[in-house]
Amino acid sequence: MKRLLILLLLIPLTACPGSKTNPTTPAQLAPGYSNQADQQMGEILSGARAFYVSIQQQSQAGTLTLSPTVKAAFNDFGVSLNAAESIYLAYHGGTATLAQAQTAVNTVQQKQNALPLPGASTSWPAPMVKP
Repeated sequence: MKRLLILLLLIPLTACPGSKTNPTTPAQLAPGYSNQADQQMGEILSGARAFYVSIQQQSQAGTLTLSPTVKAAFNDFGVSLNAAESIYLAYHGGTATLAQAQTAVNTVQQKQNALPLPGASTSWPAPMVKP
């Protein structure tokens, strides 16, 4: 009887398969992504694009003035973002490799981190992989 009581008391303490607290359960992919790397790169590029558009709009509105040096770095970031998005879409479509896409996304992250903008974070996530 004591064994049964102990067993019944321990059952609620065990993690159920598929629970959020079970670290072995893989995260669910958002619709449209083929794997975790695809989703991660898509989210990184989406955030980078939102950042780029925000700075661009602020600059055009006159609420943020970029020095010539910062503007050159910002333009370089935009070029790398455009290239990374093209490579990512090729990866997503099956015509580029994961390594090519990750290298392009890492370049975008590195250039974004290097931008000397007021209020910009200097502690963005580390690049996904080292090429």
